[in-house]
Amino acid sequence: MGTHRKRVLITGAGGFFGRHLCAYLAGVPNRPTVLAADLSSVAPPGCDAFHAVDLSAPTDVRTLIRLEKPDAIVHLAGRFGTDDPLAVFRANAASLIAILEAVRAEAPHAEILTAGSAAEYGHIDPDRLPVTEETPCRPVTPYGFSKRLATEAAVFYHRTYGLSVTVIRPFQLIGRGVTSRLAPGAFAEQLQELIRAGGGTIRVGNLDSQRDFLDVHDAVEATWMLCEKPAPGGVFNLCSGRPTRMGDLLDAMIEASGVPVQVEVDEARLRGAADVSVVYGSHDRLTAHCGWQPRTPLAESVRNTLHAPL
Repeated sequence: MGTHRKRVLITGAGGFFGRHLCAYLAGVPNRPTVLAADLSSVAPPGCDAFHAVDLSAPTDVRTLIRLEKPDAIVHLAGRFGTDDPLAVFRANAASLIAILEAVRAEAPHAEILTAGSAAEYGHIDPDRLPVTEETPCRPVTPYGFSKRLATEAAVFYHRTYGLSVTVIRPFQLIGRGVTSRLAPGAFAEQLQELIRAGGGTIRVGNLDSQRDFLDVHDAVEATWMLCEKPAPGGVFNLCSGRPTRMGDLLDAMIEASGVPVQVEVDEARLRGAADVSVVYGSHDRLTAHCGWQPRTPLAESVRNTLHAPL
C-alpha cells in the first residue's frame, strides 16, 4: 500500500502569491500533489496538473472539483481595481461561493484556505493599531468590500454547512513578481527599467503613507502551516507586525538598484480618499495557532523584489 500524497488545489496559481506557493510546495517534506488552476493558459512551475478555468463559472468549478477531488484548496484567485466593480465582485466573492458550492457537492471533506485582504479593514483609527482580527472592517474600495463579502461567505459556509474554511488576510506582500498595481511592484517595474538605462526618474504617488510589508516567502510558509493545521471558521492576519513608510521602502529600493534615481510625484498616482494613511497588523493569533513568525528582513525582501530570478 502506497502512502497517500495530499492533493492540494491552488487557484490563482499563475499570480504572484500562487507562483511562489507552487514553488515552495515543491520543496516541502511529504510534498503534496499540486493541482493548479488559473484563468491564464500558462502553467506555473512546480505544479503536477494545470487547469485553465474561469472560477466564477459554477459549472466549470464543479467539474474541476469533481475531477481532481482535492484534499485541500488554497483559493488565491482574485482581482484588483476600481474601474469595474462588478468584475471585482465576481472575481473575489462569486468565485469563492462557486468553489464552496462545488466542495459541498463533490468534496465535502476538503480543507479550504481562502485569501481575504487587509483592505477589508479600510480606514483605521490610530488608537486601534496594530490591527487585530477583531478590528471592525470598514473597507473603502470595491476590492476591499468584495474581499469582506468573501470572508463573510467563508464563515457562513463553515457555520451553516460545516465546511472546513479558514481565512487569511494578507497585508502587503513583496517579492519578485509583485503586481505593478501595488506601489512596491510599480517601484520595482520602474527601477528595473532604470537599472537597464543606468539611471533616471521614477514617478510615484503618496510616499507618506505607512504599510505592513511581508515577504512573500514568509507568507507562503504561513499558508502551508495553516493548510497543515487548519482552523475552520477562523480568520488570521498575515503580516509582519510593523509599519514602514512608503518613502522609506522606496529609498531602500533605490539604494538596492545601484543607479542614480530622481523621484517625482505624479498626481495621477495619488489615491485621494481611498488612500489609508497608516495600517499595520498583529500576527499574534497566527503565531499562537501554529507558531509562525515572519523571518525575512525588509532589506532582503527589497533585494529579492528587484533582483531575484522569476
